[in-house]
Amino acid sequence: MKTHGERPVHQRLADATFRVECGTSSGSGFSFRHPSIAATNCHVIEPYLSAGSPIYLVTEAGARIPAQLVSYSPENQYDFALLTVQGSLSQGRQVLQPKANAAAPRGLSTLFAGFPHGIHDLLVHEAVVSGPAASHAFYIDGSVNGGNSGGPIVEKATGELIGLVTQRRFLGVVQLGQLRQKVQQLTQHCQGVASQGSVEIMGVNFGAFAQMMAQNFIVVDQLLQANANSGIGIGFSIEHMNAEYTRLGLP
Repeated sequence: MKTHGERPVHQRLADATFRVECGTSSGSGFSFRHPSIAATNCHVIEPYLSAGSPIYLVTEAGARIPAQLVSYSPENQYDFALLTVQGSLSQGRQVLQPKANAAAPRGLSTLFAGFPHGIHDLLVHEAVVSGPAASHAFYIDGSVNGGNSGGPIVEKATGELIGLVTQRRFLGVVQLGQLRQKVQQLTQHCQGVASQGSVEIMGVNFGAFAQMMAQNFIVVDQLLQANANSGIGIGFSIEHMNAEYTRLGLP
């Protein structure tokens, strides 16, 4: 319940959320338990794990703060990453606290926040827990998109943290994967043709044409991935991340 002078829960959630940038990857994250600690999904910072790309936390106001990985659980397990904030946060930033009982029963009203599609606009959504997805995960009936990964899910009534936005579920995922594979094959073929030089027939430069087609197929691939959304998201419980925080003795 909001007390006198306290910000509405929607705004407090926004004030705790970051855009997370790491190499070519972009997702969301949030301040967790202490101002010096942030959390996100492990798959959001994959370029750090594979190539050492630096991690940055970007506030809604545009402040860009470096972060350092402390601990993580891989994507095929609990998909979280704990980070230390390597800089000062502006006044008014919020820190999310975990709910003592992080259960997410069907019908629970929640809020989640993030930067969908990697845009610079921070959006807060309302969603209801639709049901369990696994022992450590649950479905929410919210508009989850690429870029929302790692964002916080809180109980609407209290603002307490119950999970991280981790995946989106949509119909035709197998067919979409097959279509994306074909598009990528066409892209590679066109790039190969373009690399062999230019041949002009009846005024048409086929090398330039192949390069243009390759660029168009890349855009098609990005659009297919970005806009696959059925309005169903998957949140992972904070239970295991919270236990790791305690095990490490973080502040």
